[in-house]
Amino acid sequence: MYSDFRLPPSGFLFSNYWVRWIVLGVAGALAAGQGVVTLEVEHDHVTAADLARIMPQWGEAPGETEVLYAPAPGLARDLLASEIARLAARCGVSPDPSGRWPERVRLSRRMRRLESTEAAAALAEVLARRYRISPEDIGVELVGFQAPAVPAGELRFRAGEAFHRPGELVTMPLVWVSGDGRSGTLWLRARLGVRERYAVAARAIEPRSLIGPADLVLREGEIDSPPDRWVLEPAQAVGKTLARRVAAGEKIPRGFLIAPKTIERGAVVELRLARGPIELRVPGRAEQSGSVGERLAFRNLTTGRRVTGQLADAHSAEVILTKDAPSNDAAGGKQAGGKQ
Repeated sequence: MYSDFRLPPSGFLFSNYWVRWIVLGVAGALAAGQGVVTLEVEHDHVTAADLARIMPQWGEAPGETEVLYAPAPGLARDLLASEIARLAARCGVSPDPSGRWPERVRLSRRMRRLESTEAAAALAEVLARRYRISPEDIGVELVGFQAPAVPAGELRFRAGEAFHRPGELVTMPLVWVSGDGRSGTLWLRARLGVRERYAVAARAIEPRSLIGPADLVLREGEIDSPPDRWVLEPAQAVGKTLARRVAAGEKIPRGFLIAPKTIERGAVVELRLARGPIELRVPGRAEQSGSVGERLAFRNLTTGRRVTGQLADAHSAEVILTKDAPSNDAAGGKQAGGKQ
């Protein structure tokens, strides 16, 4: 009875096999897409106001109610109808009149493209803040910039070390930080330049010789390496000495500067400690040499205790209290008419 049965050509079977799977795949994709609603949010929480944009019933809850965490920038999260129902009950939202919530809500963070002008301005601003110079003095040329996606809304930026020789192509990280504290790192290639006023030696300055105003002149132009490596103002060097010789016309590295010692070890100064309207004063002996502004160890000659003080000048220091040194012990001595 099967003598007349014939198999169809192999090509016919092959083509029908794939047609069937293609049809089934398309049908499955369409079925999966039914009931899917997309929702973009800008912050780290999805609020009732966000959900009310696609489900009016959520307008019953205060708009600022934080319902759940939003996905991280660049990611998505599916919220199923059963979870929506649980969240609605928790927030006091009435069920959908039709008795059904959307089958699936796809949550994502709203993104935008970072323009090259914003990226260049961010680099200049961050570096200017770090080195305490004007952003207008920093030139930024981005190379191969691809306008990466970043979270929508206002961003703060941080940057890594970048300065080398002027015009040298460098790769540096630019970190964006969103208002809710999320962050991401962009690796940018750029040529950076800094135009600044800086001090150079008017003549050869020998080591250990005191620098005076006539020893320095100001110039303006591009400088290499981080700007804070160099002396930018004469006031930063006048009255100090150098650890190494600097030839005439050379920029002066700040690392070469040596502040002269204001007091030597064993010098007696007045230790001062302010306690509200009262200032306590006692004699103290320096246990190490130092310069104005440095923290030094002193021996309170009234109590014999060792304290730390910041040298104010050649004759006095401000006592710095520590957790294990109460103010009475640190200052010592007696109070007399508000002064000691």
